[in-house]
Amino acid sequence: MWATEPHEGITGVTFDSDGHRLVGTLYLARGEERKPTVLLLHGCPGLEKNLDLAVRLRDRGWNALLFHYRGCWGSAGRYDLRTIPRDVTAAVDFLAGCPLVDGDRIAVVGHSLGGWAALVTAAAEPRLRAVGVCGAPARLAASLRLSPDQLEREFTRFLATTPEEFGAQLASVAERMDGLAAVTAIRPRPLLVVHGTWDQWVPVAQARELAARAGSPSRYIEMAGANHAFSWHRTELAGLITGWLGAAFDSEGVRA
Repeated sequence: MWATEPHEGITGVTFDSDGHRLVGTLYLARGEERKPTVLLLHGCPGLEKNLDLAVRLRDRGWNALLFHYRGCWGSAGRYDLRTIPRDVTAAVDFLAGCPLVDGDRIAVVGHSLGGWAALVTAAAEPRLRAVGVCGAPARLAASLRLSPDQLEREFTRFLATTPEEFGAQLASVAERMDGLAAVTAIRPRPLLVVHGTWDQWVPVAQARELAARAGSPSRYIEMAGANHAFSWHRTELAGLITGWLGAAFDSEGVRA
């Protein structure tokens, strides 16, 4: 993978998490020097994979890694909400070993459930130097109170799990992994919370709770009229995230 000739700006990657092979795509900015890098975390099931953000970041001189948790979109194993933070940590391990990645400048940006995963992982993972979340639930279980039929239609038909398994995972996560508790452990690292006012899955009130709990130096943005996927606001979202990342790393005295 890491040849001496110039890279093509994009490459498929695989790495291990608890013996499961996870798959992803690494977007590489121009040049052979180490670059600041963003780990992009999609939601559940992950229909919006934020590839537009990866391209925008690459154009701005950042690498970006999008990967898939075990049990979804080609990654091995059974899908399990409880092991997603372990998969995120495995992705950080992978990036830390890449010669084109500056290990001191790794950030994470998560959407929806990926935002929850970004929070709970970063709380115990200091290598994630900045954390951005979009449409993230403060309390995961409160956002997914659905019947088994609804869980199958919206989520589990895309995943290597069942509605019954998913429900049990959700109950376990609700007891042990709280996004509200995680934000306090992220300080004083930069934190961005973005939420659409028309989010049909995660009420904007949850984002306001996250922002209130986070305190300084967090930044909170409500995007008027944006839905959960920010479908009609992608350009605005990409500009906001890239601008925040540059400012966040500059504020740490690190040239990004």
